[in-house]
Amino acid sequence: MEIIQNEKRLKRLMLQYNLPAHFCCFEAYQPHFHLVRFARREVIYQKESQRQYLLFFVSGKLKVCCNLNRDRSILVCVYTSFQVLGDLEFYKIDTSAITITAVETCLCIALRITSIRKQLLADHLFLQLLACSLADKLMRAMRSHSINLLYPLENKLASYIFQVNDDGFFSENLTVLAELLGASYRHLLRVMKQFVLAGILEKCPGGYRILDGWRLMELTEDLYLT
Repeated sequence: MEIIQNEKRLKRLMLQYNLPAHFCCFEAYQPHFHLVRFARREVIYQKESQRQYLLFFVSGKLKVCCNLNRDRSILVCVYTSFQVLGDLEFYKIDTSAITITAVETCLCIALRITSIRKQLLADHLFLQLLACSLADKLMRAMRSHSINLLYPLENKLASYIFQVNDDGFFSENLTVLAELLGASYRHLLRVMKQFVLAGILEKCPGGYRILDGWRLMELTEDLYLT
């Protein structure tokens, strides 16, 4: 996590996302806000020091995964719009089973909560914001469970590739990806081969190139996107 020293940009983003309306005493909290950047593939809240912040995600793309037993994970969703990160951590709920990773360079507004936690717990506007955020996460978890049960791998894989590709190039560990999408490695390879034969993807050194973005998008059905 890199802190960006740009007060004008920070204030502009806070106004753009109407953050002052979500705090009873915004002026008192204002010195505790910072603009931060996460690099591609950086894990959010990986370090204990990062848990001192509540994050408001404003740009980029984040991947949320649930870690299961025996080092296995499953994809929950991909964030592409404003989200509150750290609401569970704020209530000191164990989130070790959740991993949030930057798919691309991401910007967040960070609120350092260490010295203002008591005031925030008494701020009814802020607590309303967290309540809405937690309700949204509950609905997203239900949707993710339904996706993993009901949708075929073709749709889930297309959606994942569409969301995380890097300028038309897709490169990830397919063994890990199969686990994320709740499929076997062989099944995933078969579907990847189908996409290549259909002219949607092209196999190239280090990964795959998207040849037909429109057909790929038709298969996504907006799965995992929030």
